[in-house]
Amino acid sequence: MAFINALEISQTMLDNNIVVSYIGPFDGQILSLLASNIEDSLWDDPHRGKKFFKIFIELSQNIYLYSKEKAGGIGIDAQAGVGLMLIKEYDTHFKFITGNLVDKADHEKLKEKCNNILGKNKDQLREFKRQMRSMPRADSGGGNIGLIQVALLSGYPIDYDFIDMDDKHSFYVLSVMIDK
Repeated sequence: MAFINALEISQTMLDNNIVVSYIGPFDGQILSLLASNIEDSLWDDPHRGKKFFKIFIELSQNIYLYSKEKAGGIGIDAQAGVGLMLIKEYDTHFKFITGNLVDKADHEKLKEKCNNILGKNKDQLREFKRQMRSMPRADSGGGNIGLIQVALLSGYPIDYDFIDMDDKHSFYVLSVMIDK
């Protein structure tokens, strides 16, 4: 029976162009393994590989730091956030998707951060990044510069959504396209 389920999962991944998937704690050891695999196997062009790698690090760091679900157990960083990562491959681009649990209380603030990035061209994003760097850390709330960097590196707008989980939490999904 487990074999049939594994085949179904594999077929679903193939049908949805998923070339990498991970669900679990985003601790240092896991990130190192994933980063090495991604950097070495998905790109023929080293420049694009480095860009993709930087996006991976930024988005993974967001999960590590801000996910409300934290890892636990032997050998796992108990402070590491838990989330998911998918990489989908298409003819002309990759789509990088991450998701993690957030407090509903932070939902609007996070939505505002994402909306402040949307609709800005490259020059506007650079200026916004400079502005955010000059703000005291407490005022920026973190996360802004990383998301701005992701939008700059990808060259495409970020896409995001929130899925209600319960009275206190939403599942925050972020995706970005990266040209091949």
